[in-house]
Amino acid sequence: MSMILSASVVRVRDGLPLSASTDYDQSTGVQECRKYFKMLSKKLSQLPDRCTLKTGQYNINFRRSSSLPTI
Repeated sequence: MSMILSASVVRVRDGLPLSASTDYDQSTGVQECRKYFKMLSKKLSQLPDRCTLKTGQYNINFRRSSSLPTI
């Protein structure tokens, strides 16, 4: 069964994190995934709207939306 271990919201333009992390898993694999995520979040504008990065036993799933909500 798949389980979400971490979730983040970042700005596509520059990779700035817009949400705080609430994940408490400190395993080596999860820490490695966070490192990949930080690196890739700066390149989101170059990636497809949806993609998956497989890092060992974990997957990093991206879903990009560049549109701003209308109020």
